Amino acid sequence: MFYFLPLLIFSSCQKVVTIDLNNAAPHMVIEGVVTDQAGPDSVLVSKTGDYFTPALTFPQVSNAFVTIFDDRGNGDTLKEASSGLYYSSALQGVPGRTYTLKVTAEGKEYDALSTMPYKVMIDSLYATPLREFDGDRGFTVYVAFKDPPEQGNYYRIKPHVNSLPPDSIGGGRYLLYSDKLTNGNEAVYQIRLGRNVNAGDTVTVELLSLDKATYDYFNTLKDVLSSDRSPTSLSPANPTTNLSNGSLGYFAAFAIDSKRIILK
Repeated sequence: MFYFLPLLIFSSCQKVVTIDLNNAAPHMVIEGVVTDQAGPDSVLVSKTGDYFTPALTFPQVSNAFVTIFDDRGNGDTLKEASSGLYYSSALQGVPGRTYTLKVTAEGKEYDALSTMPYKVMIDSLYATPLREFDGDRGFTVYVAFKDPPEQGNYYRIKPHVNSLPPDSIGGGRYLLYSDKLTNGNEAVYQIRLGRNVNAGDTVTVELLSLDKATYDYFNTLKDVLSSDRSPTSLSPANPTTNLSNGSLGYFAAFAIDSKRIILK
């Protein structure tokens, strides 16, 4: 039996969970996010599906007890807004703090830790038209930011163009960057926007500052998806996770900066 994760929006201990293709019980999938933006923050609780079942379904888990609290004792009990989807009501992330997620569902407890990095600001955002000899229309967007002097900074870049789906631009769903080769320097990340964009469109780019566990999750998830560009790929292992007790998914605390431009 092989499982794949339903993809949503959304501890120092990381692990790779390998799922046996033989008959196995469904695994819990938890996807939780805390940001420094105005809430609510969210946690999705569901279960894996059977790869060999004709109708791939991902049952969401109701009546879970979900809490998030920081290392200073501030906490929130999330309320279920719809089946399996839980929202915070009194929580807003603060950079530099470590957050703990605890989920109790179907008699088992799952937890994870994530430290929210300090926010890195976008210095500038600009675009140039693709040249005719590239054989394509569109624009290249440049995101410039100053990496902090401390080594070990990780980022996800999320472009949005008007009402286009995020997956249709930027060459992929997960645009990631680390400071391994550029620590403490000005970084410029290029996003190629193809024929779906035109002059006059508004481009918004979010720069998410991630901890290493979150970066590793998205990086391995990207590898899984790139095997055949499908989450149903028979990959040897699921993405790394910081969740305990055999759960799949991730819990992430990240800071966000954003800028927008109009293409000309």
